[in-house]
Amino acid sequence: MKIVRTLLILGAGFCFVLAQVPPQQQTTTLPPVMMPPPGSPPPMAPGGVPPAPQVLPPGLPPPPAGPGIPVAQTIPLQTLTAQFSQAMQTATQVNRNLLPGKVWMMRAPGGELEIKGGLVYQGVAVAMLRFDPQSGQVLPAGVNPHVYSSNLPLTEFKKSLSAIVQNLKILPVAEFMEPEACWAFPVTYRNFIVAHVKIYYDGVHVVQDYGANQEMSFYGQ
Repeated sequence: MKIVRTLLILGAGFCFVLAQVPPQQQTTTLPPVMMPPPGSPPPMAPGGVPPAPQVLPPGLPPPPAGPGIPVAQTIPLQTLTAQFSQAMQTATQVNRNLLPGKVWMMRAPGGELEIKGGLVYQGVAVAMLRFDPQSGQVLPAGVNPHVYSSNLPLTEFKKSLSAIVQNLKILPVAEFMEPEACWAFPVTYRNFIVAHVKIYYDGVHVVQDYGANQEMSFYGQ
């Protein structure tokens, strides 16, 4: 009986010590980058708070439908529009946590010089900016100056990207991209749309820019 009482006392004392750990010493781990099962609702954190945005892993997952079946035929319109409010919140969080990535230059098929910079979220490029090789200005989406040389070193574009990221704004409006089952939010800089950030249809996951990641890993500086 003395041994049993001693164990009970020690156990109670151990629980008390755990309960007294200061909040500042308790650490939390962010959820890993993962893809939810097709068609499943986004996970919820304790207390009903939506989880932090996550980046989809390499290899865009297929829409929650069979091959050749549009996502709109398998996900009701009410579901897509209901999850859009969460997608807007995710885009806002991404906007607050965007970081400048690497910059690089390459030649287009026609020989034009292209200078690009990655926009990084959680260590992954989720969008890409293009620069005018001669002036160093950010190009509006769809504008190609067709120049073949640059008078500026790549370090100047890198400095410029760091300042530009602080003034980018992801607008709370989007269009739905059915082939990728995601919402495309425009990224603006000085009244121009300069890129798009894509949020998966569940409203939680961020779709990385696979082309930008590939180019940045090969040519980025």
